[in-house]
Amino acid sequence: TITAAATDVDGSITKVEFYNKSTLIGTDATSPYSFAWTNVAAGSYTITAKATDNNGAVSTSKPITITVVVSNIPPSIIITNLNTSLTAPVTITISAVATDVDGSIAKVEFFNGTTLIGTVATSPYSIALTTVAAGNYTITAKATDNNGAVSTSKPMTITAYAPNLPPSITITTPNTTLSAPATINITATATDVDGSIAKVEFYNGTTLIGTDVLNPYSFIMTNIAAGTYTLTAKATDNSGAVTISKAIQIVVTPALPTVV
Repeated sequence: TITAAATDVDGSITKVEFYNKSTLIGTDATSPYSFAWTNVAAGSYTITAKATDNNGAVSTSKPITITVVVSNIPPSIIITNLNTSLTAPVTITISAVATDVDGSIAKVEFFNGTTLIGTVATSPYSIALTTVAAGNYTITAKATDNNGAVSTSKPMTITAYAPNLPPSITITTPNTTLSAPATINITATATDVDGSIAKVEFYNGTTLIGTDVLNPYSFIMTNIAAGTYTLTAKATDNSGAVTISKAIQIVVTPALPTVV
């Protein structure tokens, strides 16, 4: 918007004309004298105003220079290649893609919440956080372009879980020597310090012979013939970790004859 103050001591102003160098860009015949120049492209312009009085006398103002610059478009940035669920302690690699349509990227900063955790000045924009402890982390990346415009990525939440400790299990019975046909009552004690027991499976050698999902964990083998049996119990916790008990051997001896 160009404005001018024009006066005439011995008459009146009939019009004020506005020029860009020698090009007429607007005219105003009434005070206050102004002109709104719209959709002006980037560039440098020399502006003058020419006043004409009621007797045709003309005066031209001192020129002024106006510089129109291109608006700086902020950069864009997104976080890529980020796992959101991990087991601590872990190394987390954070990568971002940053672009600027009307300039260049000066730097990319990575934040956990409001805490700056790393800065990268050249592409590819990536940092590695080592030995990250269990917890929740809110990660953002901030891109700054060559003209100082800043954009912040959408936040991403990372959860680093404490490592799952495997359960413990021990076979507490049975007797180690029995007579055929035998009934073997197998019981086991299973615990998990950071979760719960999902199931306990009982094995004879590599053969699954029974499963129990409720404490106390047990299984009864009936009509067992003479022989040697190697028994183990396998505990699985709520996160899928497995522990196999120490094996025990059961000897079932042939039945003794009876005499009456």
